[in-house]
Amino acid sequence: MTAFDDPLQRIRTGQIAQVPVLLGTVEDDGTLFVLDTPDNLSAFITERFGQFAGLLSPSLVRALYPGLSDSQVIAAVKRDIMFRWWVIEFI
Repeated sequence: MTAFDDPLQRIRTGQIAQVPVLLGTVEDDGTLFVLDTPDNLSAFITERFGQFAGLLSPSLVRALYPGLSDSQVIAAVKRDIMFRWWVIEFI
């Protein structure tokens, strides 16, 4: 982290990084994108991960999201792929 003595002055003079900032939360944002997806975790894994689906068993994926139903797991995976992993690529 970089800190400056007078960050407000840097903002006023335009001496700041011109980068996009994602504000808010991504918690449960995957739900919207899986409304038409069946609650079949095996089918979702096969469809989403294609040739790599054999490396991910439904029980393994469920273990990554304990306490969630299959429909909630599907939404959480979609959220993580769309929002969390995408953001990590730019950090």
